[in-house]
Parts: sequence; structure tokens; C-alpha cells
Amino acid sequence: MDSATVRNGDHLASGQPVSSAPVENPRWALPNGDVVRGPKVPQKQRKQHQSPAMTPAEQPEWSQPEVSRNNGYQRNGRLGMRELEKWDAEQTEKQQSAGQNQLIHMEELHPGVEEEKDVLEAIYGAEFEILGAAEWRIRFPSPHDSALRLLLPAGYPCTEPPVPIFDCEGASEPLRHAAADAICELTENWEPPMEGEGCIYQWVERLRECLEPALALEVAQREESDESYAVALQAQEAYTEASASSKGFTFLPANPQYGQRRRTFDDTAFEAANAVDIKRGEPFTDRKSTFQAFAAKVSNQGQVNWALRMLLEDRKIAVATHNMFAYRFRDEVRGIQVADNEDDGEDGAGSKLAELLQLADCEDVFVMVSRWYGGIHLGSDRFKHISRAASSLLDEHGWSGRSQGRGAPKKKK
Repeated sequence: MDSATVRNGDHLASGQPVSSAPVENPRWALPNGDVVRGPKVPQKQRKQHQSPAMTPAEQPEWSQPEVSRNNGYQRNGRLGMRELEKWDAEQTEKQQSAGQNQLIHMEELHPGVEEEKDVLEAIYGAEFEILGAAEWRIRFPSPHDSALRLLLPAGYPCTEPPVPIFDCEGASEPLRHAAADAICELTENWEPPMEGEGCIYQWVERLRECLEPALALEVAQREESDESYAVALQAQEAYTEASASSKGFTFLPANPQYGQRRRTFDDTAFEAANAVDIKRGEPFTDRKSTFQAFAAKVSNQGQVNWALRMLLEDRKIAVATHNMFAYRFRDEVRGIQVADNEDDGEDGAGSKLAELLQLADCEDVFVMVSRWYGGIHLGSDRFKHISRAASSLLDEHGWSGRSQGRGAPKKKK
């Protein structure tokens, strides 16, 4: 027979020896003689790319995917393109994993690496840390807990550079960009040393140099923010002293950018007849935001104003991010129920406090919750903390209906 039939009826030139295995490309040869069904290719193009056939025994190991009827790859005796792509992906993942293990779990290092480690320990002291046989870390004293982590490949320092990783939690965008640019510069400009000397010290100092402008900008912005805060606090104290002497008080919020508004109190807020006993709850903190509740028994608007004025004159409370409050009392003269609330920039917080007073059946009560924002958004959890602070204080002093057997919802059987 002068020619052998292969895939789709194609023929090899007459006179050429043909193996019994119908295989064209050794890469996709299968142990059981199956063929790979791919996209249809013109006959002329197939003939241009034909290669001598090989038996499975002659094929290299890497070209034979492990195919069995129980591993999910076999489908009606043939291997589909999706299965081949999956096998290729698995092989690539195995190679990458093997390379990573060689990098991190390497036991034998170049003799110069041990000498470089001793030098770095002497220079940086406690800032230099050994995380593994081939992993080091050098911390930077800065406003952030930043560090340069270095993974040492097998060829370091002669043929391969170290792999730098910049760790910095809570850093600003300019600082992160500066670190990324510096690391790209270091890795791109690395060249094998003439005598096998390490480069880590030079890399660390170059990174420090590149980060200095970004760190200086952060420090300047922080000082400017602190200065603005100090100016607002001084203005608040000046207005407090002036209002005390003139029997009037105007509250200037320290954080107007968060929605706090200016408040003016008249002489009724200073009358001794309106003085009430203000109770203070225990403060608690969640993700850098601190909450504290305050409450008092009131029976008229003058007492509400007196309690609110006394609280806002407190230096600590005056600089809180939000001072939301609610109150309700029975006006015996007019025979009506008086109630009101204030969000103070925390949208919805005042109405939730008012709802709490109503559901808890609180009578003749003023309650305020202060929040000192710590820079991390709490989402809906902030309303839970506000309600928790207020209800705990009201229950503690027996001012809620729950503590007296009133207002508690009955459980359905």
C-alpha cells in the first residue's frame, strides 16, 4: 500500500513510510490512538504542516496528556478541545506552582547571600526580618507600617534579581504610586553584578529616596488638618466664653463639613430653674468610631435647651462629628405631647432616636448620642450603635417603659 489514510481521509505522499498510529502532530498524540477533533482546516494548509508520524512510545512525556475513562477527560472515546484546554491550564498551573516552591522553599543559597544577610542585620537592626530561607523583609519607620518584602530566587545574586513586594496598609494613593514606580525602576535597571554582590541595600535606599516626596506631602496635609482643627477649637472656646458672660450662647460646630449646623441659645438656656441632672452612658468604640449617650428628665422646652447647651459647652462633646438627639414630654399647660429630634448631619439618626423613645414608651425624656468619626464607614451599623447607646442608658436609669413593664412588645405564641 503506497499511502496511509489519516484524519478526514487525507493521504501522505506515496512511498513514505507510515506508522500504524494515525497521528500527525506529536504534541496532541494520545496513548489509545484517539484523534483530536478541532476546527476544519483546508487540505492544502494541512499538507503544509504535516510532520512524520510517531508512535506513542516515541513521543516525549510532556506531549502525552494523562487520559483515562474515569478522570473526566474521556468523552465517547475522543478528547474534545475543551478538555485539552483544561489539561493545558493544569500543566501551566503545576509549572508555576513548582517554580514558586523553588523560590520560597529553597534550601541552598548562594554563599554571597549569607554575607549580605549579615550586613543587612548590622545596618538595619530590628527593622530587618527573616521570614524564611529565601524571604526577607525590611520595615520603614514612617507614619504607616510599611515594609519592603524580598523573595530570593535560586539565581540570586548572580543571574536573577530579587522579587520586591511593597507592603503598606493604609497608605495614600501618591505613596502607593511612588512605591510602584520605584519598584519598576529597580527591576528594569537590574544587571548581573560582576562579582556576585547583592543589591538589596541599594534597592532599599533607593526606595526610601523615592518615597520621601510622597511622605512629606502626607505629613504636610496632616499638619494642615491638625492646624485647622486647632483653629476651630479655639474659635469654639472663644464663643463659649463670650456667650457665658453675655448670658447667650452660639455653638459653632467643629466639623461643619459633616453637616453639623450652628446653634444659638437664648437666656432661658441659662436659667437655674431649668437645670436638670444629665446622665452619661459608657462610651464604646467600633472601627475607630466612638459612641456615647447622654440623657435627662425634662418637662418643658427650657429644660431641653438647658441640657443641650450644657452638653455642647463640654469641650469633648463640642468636637464630636455628630450630636444627634430626640426628646418628648407632656405639656401640662396646653395638654399636648411635645416631641422633636435632630440628625446633626447623620441623616436618619434623629428620627430613629425619636422612634426609640416612642417604642420604649419613654415619657419626659431628652436623649443625645455623640459620635466621634474615626475615618472608617460603618454603614447601617452606625444606627445600631446609636440605638444601643441610647437604649442602654435609658434602661439603666429606669426611664424606658421596658424597665417598668411598659412598651415591651409581646411575643406571639
